[in-house]
Amino acid sequence: MSPLVATPLVETRNVLGESVLWSPHVQCIYWIDGVAAEIHRWEASSRRHSVVKIPLDAVIGMIAATSEDSTLVLSHARGLALFNLGTLQLTRLADPEQARVDIAYNDAKVDPRGRLWAGTFDVHETEPRGSLWLLENGAPPRLMETGMAVVNGPAFSPDGNTVYVSDSVARRILSFDIDGVRVRRRRVLAEFTHEDGLPDGLTVDTEGCIWCAHWDGGKVTRFSPDGEAMLTVAIPAPRVTSVAFGGPSLGTLFVTTARYGMSDSLLAAYPASGALFEVQTPVGGLPATPLRLPFCVSERA
Repeated sequence: MSPLVATPLVETRNVLGESVLWSPHVQCIYWIDGVAAEIHRWEASSRRHSVVKIPLDAVIGMIAATSEDSTLVLSHARGLALFNLGTLQLTRLADPEQARVDIAYNDAKVDPRGRLWAGTFDVHETEPRGSLWLLENGAPPRLMETGMAVVNGPAFSPDGNTVYVSDSVARRILSFDIDGVRVRRRRVLAEFTHEDGLPDGLTVDTEGCIWCAHWDGGKVTRFSPDGEAMLTVAIPAPRVTSVAFGGPSLGTLFVTTARYGMSDSLLAAYPASGALFEVQTPVGGLPATPLRLPFCVSERA
């Protein structure tokens, strides 16, 4: 197989490009600049790029689709919220960490059953105080796993029976069996060397393989469900943050990158850092499950 090539699609110079998301209903890509609290949108038909500023004085961790095209889920330092792209209204959704000191919210995804899995992290990115939460409509938040400094990902197998999580600071991808409202059989799918960087965002293709963004690794790796590194895609930006399949046939891998914390000399060497990239892949992806609204999280068990 010829090496896959990453091409800049939108040269946005995001400080912290993250959480790329394909919307099949409106045929566009969404992603965020977490530091700027912005949602970026690129329309496939017009090839037009636009930006929506979020009225929050906080770093944004992620976005996810809902059953309403005008509304996204987002995470920030104080929890999870619904955000209306037209009215710019924020509606509180949940805060399972209950404002725990020095804990903020990061990546979150909706599983094939329509449940929201949300990761949190230690704001100093040193202590293993981050957790993985499960939010189900009408139920209280459930703590699924803890003991990670920064929780990234998550992603799910095509049958919805396995969840993959990047335990980023520990330089490993973890895999869990989903057993109803519990996880079991925790195992290490892949471990990263210093040269690999840190595992960040994840997605899964139609063959059940896991694609992982490498922060400070300048690449994306495709792993088999058994953890074998099957191929790598070089990205001309060291800080690769998230990946998602999109396009009409879900045959394009979209990749976000960051400029956050990079020196002037490193930025000069990698001027495309912060751009949104696209990669044409030999295998397609799975459609993202939207969070069906109305969605209400109970405050009590």
